[in-house]
Amino acid sequence: MALRKRKLVELPDRPKLLVMETGPIGELLVITPALRAIGKAFPSADVTVMVRPGSAPVLVGNPYVKKLLPLVGRERKGFLGLMRMASWVRSQDFDAVLVLHTSFRSALIALMGAVPVRAGLSDEGRGFLLSHKRPWDRTAYEVDEHLAVLELVGIPADGQELELFLTEDERRFARRSIRGTPEHGRLVGLHPGASHANRRWPVRLFVELAARLERDAGVTPVFFFGPREEDLAHGVTELRERNGKGLPVMLRPGNIRLLAAAFELMDVVVTNNTGPMHVAAAVRTPGVFISGPTPVERWHPSGPLNTPIFSRDVECRPCDLPHCRLDRLACMEDVSVDSVVEAVLSHLLREGSSAVPQGSEASRE
Repeated sequence: MALRKRKLVELPDRPKLLVMETGPIGELLVITPALRAIGKAFPSADVTVMVRPGSAPVLVGNPYVKKLLPLVGRERKGFLGLMRMASWVRSQDFDAVLVLHTSFRSALIALMGAVPVRAGLSDEGRGFLLSHKRPWDRTAYEVDEHLAVLELVGIPADGQELELFLTEDERRFARRSIRGTPEHGRLVGLHPGASHANRRWPVRLFVELAARLERDAGVTPVFFFGPREEDLAHGVTELRERNGKGLPVMLRPGNIRLLAAAFELMDVVVTNNTGPMHVAAAVRTPGVFISGPTPVERWHPSGPLNTPIFSRDVECRPCDLPHCRLDRLACMEDVSVDSVVEAVLSHLLREGSSAVPQGSEASRE
């Protein structure tokens, strides 16, 4: 009965809300369905999102966010940083804080900031810091867990779709970049990078995938690399030339928003389970996402445009270890090129798919 009463929190018509998510890019995009739900339930809400500086760009232009609060290093660490943040939160008179980042520190800041309604997941021993809580189900889709936190304060869900709002200037920049690709009609983006080495499908398999798609589907594979992925780019180039396939088509967008704009022009995108996976889903580009050690159910974007590929015969997956303890990374190496090709072709051949016009000549004008 007490839990039901807590779900009936009455927020004012124009609530002042703090949303806390200081994770990397993918985790920040995963909260966009929650932000949309808040905006639909309270169109006049004053919403501040506490974020990690490097992740903040994916929320720029989001109509459901009034203010972004990037935490610099001194505010994210140590006792003095904790006191600074708690003091700032206390000074803002928030009606409620949604602690979507599952850390003890985030919940402690909310409590010390004297926010009357503090809703979140009662994990990491932080349940006593929250006024409204539910257990964290680590097997559930992370989007659903965030939406369940909103339900604790009476905010209904409004779909699971991720969102990233691009500007026309960003789209024009991407179109100019794409103009340099061969005129083969359809484009398949390949993003072989990942922040952790054990989440990367082997480069040789990405190169083989590109060759198969060129041969079997007549598409142009476009490789994407981030600013610290020169070794990956060199590996792709070397393998392509060794196999007599010529120089690969490569794009280095420079930042996450330009990557999103380029992904929007692809017919299909293939990535590992990493931030760009969520970027592709957020711009509604069909995606094939290769998962190794990470739990598919928890992080894989929902909907028919998003296809997860993973090895079902590796007993030790999923795991949260930063490094594999086996003599080889079986959960990634055992994902076959055939399975990825089949998934990509399925998206390309799907009648009425949004993939059909995106890579067309009209979209590149």
